[in-house]
Amino acid sequence: MLLVPCPHCGPRNQSDLRLVGATVPRPDPNATTPEEWGDYLYLRDNPADWIEETWYCRAGCRRYFTLTRHQGTNEFRNPPMPGDKVGTATYTTISVGSSGSQPGANIEPHTTGGAS
Repeated sequence: MLLVPCPHCGPRNQSDLRLVGATVPRPDPNATTPEEWGDYLYLRDNPADWIEETWYCRAGCRRYFTLTRHQGTNEFRNPPMPGDKVGTATYTTISVGSSGSQPGANIEPHTTGGAS
């Protein structure tokens, strides 16, 4: 399982959330052709690169939020953590149940960049 950094609840198991999908700008439905509208609705790129995704925390705060995730490595870039609006570090996740480590054992500490 993937640990997803909910900005309101903190790190949550992937099963507690729902991946809504990639954040894609919506075209004006009155100014697009049916082919362009169909492409917007049904066609998506699937790069092994950084992508902005919308998630829904269905078992916690029940809020929608946007994260930037690397689809090849499942790292999260600058995830907001509870109490923050913007994160400052990369959040690396592990598979739950992998041998020799506890879930969340390699989560990098969140830093704000200022004195505490």
